[in-house]
Amino acid sequence: MKNKLVLTFLLAAGVVSGSLACEHCANLVQVKNVVPAKVNYFSLKDVRLLDSPFKHAMELNNEWMMELDMDRLLSNFRKNAGLVPKAESYGSWEAMGIAGHTLGHYLTALSQQYASTGDEECKRRVDYIVSELDSCQANFVNGFIGGMPGGDKVFKEVKKGIIRSKGFDLNGIWVPWYNEHKTMMGLNDAYLLAGNETAKKVLVNLSDYLVDVIAGLSKEQMQEMLNCEYGGMNEAFAQVYALTGDKKYLDASYAFYQDKLQDKLAEGVDVLPGLHSNTQIPKIIGSARQYELTGNERDEQIARFFWQTVVHSHSYANGGNSMGEYLSTPKKLTTGWLRLPARPATPIIC
Repeated sequence: MKNKLVLTFLLAAGVVSGSLACEHCANLVQVKNVVPAKVNYFSLKDVRLLDSPFKHAMELNNEWMMELDMDRLLSNFRKNAGLVPKAESYGSWEAMGIAGHTLGHYLTALSQQYASTGDEECKRRVDYIVSELDSCQANFVNGFIGGMPGGDKVFKEVKKGIIRSKGFDLNGIWVPWYNEHKTMMGLNDAYLLAGNETAKKVLVNLSDYLVDVIAGLSKEQMQEMLNCEYGGMNEAFAQVYALTGDKKYLDASYAFYQDKLQDKLAEGVDVLPGLHSNTQIPKIIGSARQYELTGNERDEQIARFFWQTVVHSHSYANGGNSMGEYLSTPKKLTTGWLRLPARPATPIIC
């Protein structure tokens, strides 16, 4: 049942891919899952879609990905590293304090598409992006890479214990840890799904930089920092632990344990009403990944209770679980909505 729980949770979250489960990728990691799966996984590279609405959707998605300009997505990374951008950055969120996170998503999408189709253009794009990130990291010297404005400055402040947050910002930057989670998992997928060895090197160097940021923080300081949306940093560090076998990354993953949320979930208490749904889900995916790697029953309890509670008490029949991205009163999704805070109306920029 426990194994089925994690499988079901990951499937529902849309994260089971070659990067987590398949035999091919398992051969590339240093730490195997201690929780055995009770199903056989197919690697993305072993499955090809036949003519169908699913293949049509995938092809349309790929057409859109090919329209994106990699140098525009890399623009802020090069600027932060002191390199001349090769193109102007995209607008919207890529011109705001959350700039850079799109590239992580894009790197994952390209890697998955390459694994699913063997499309060499996707592979070429993966290799180009990773090469550019490698150059940025080398020019930054300390291992940092990121597209958010002033990201290295904010992390240096955090390292000193200077922490300010209103929920979606950290010291004036919009969700920098969330941003780094996307970059880290994009590099992870470039390595595991697209076979880019440099991606692992860049990922480990970035992880070392981020481990150093939190190394001297007290438990109280970490908990204060975790009030700011941080994506699934527990998942990202757990995955780096799996790739390297170095326990410092597993320890770092558990540093991103939010007491006021995960303690309650482990005890079977629903504290979800009023919380931002998108912020909570990656944390629990991280708990599920930690459970796979360690067999820690508390992680399993957190993932199990969250899954059961969201599915049975916080979801519509069509699978949606929130209004305006916020969870509401259990089993009262059509009446009695809570008055919920909005996300930032204006960009948060240093």
